[in-house]
Amino acid sequence: MQMLLRDHRGSWGGLGLLRARGARPFDAADIARAARLGPALTAILRRCATRAPLVSAVSVPPTGVVLVGPDERIRAATPSALAWAEHMRAHVRAPEWITLASVTGLAMRARRLPSSSDAGPLVIGPAAVYGGWISVEAQPLDDDIAIVIQSAPHSQALAAFCDWYGLTPRERTMVTHLCDAFSAKQIARLAGLSLHTVNDHLKTIYRKTGATGRDELTAALNR
Repeated sequence: MQMLLRDHRGSWGGLGLLRARGARPFDAADIARAARLGPALTAILRRCATRAPLVSAVSVPPTGVVLVGPDERIRAATPSALAWAEHMRAHVRAPEWITLASVTGLAMRARRLPSSSDAGPLVIGPAAVYGGWISVEAQPLDDDIAIVIQSAPHSQALAAFCDWYGLTPRERTMVTHLCDAFSAKQIARLAGLSLHTVNDHLKTIYRKTGATGRDELTAALNR
């Protein structure tokens, strides 16, 4: 049985439940019980992803590339990609087949996109899971699919970061300006707000994210 963990802000993960061979299959009552647990599991997942330190002391590998052939098998991988695979295995503590399935699934999604598409499928992984915000993106490369794994720049991670921490659109704008090295006075001028109002927004952002200040917040998104 598969269950999507989601709330009014979006989808946050999935849950797969298995039974031993020979056991009775899941029935409507099992599905109803799982559905009732959905909101609580979603809240727990989000809490786990947002209670870790914003800035991890763990260093991450440089950008890596994996090539997936037309048969959906991995044809080649750069040393950095192999280092990323080891890094993710150490942090996620998941079986190797899950990583392989994720790469294959992303490649299959990329193949289904129209040739006119400017951007391929993109997955943003939270720092609490991977030791830093990461991006995994798939792009066509002749008959292959190139999977690019890297530390996510704030332009890619920002939307996911704000969703995970429950930031409002106005607060997201503030974080964007902070990452662009604007001062509170400059943000106030750009947003047409008083400095007092901007500082109130920043205090709310620091409270929601657990950041001690702008330096820690921007460091989390500019690794």
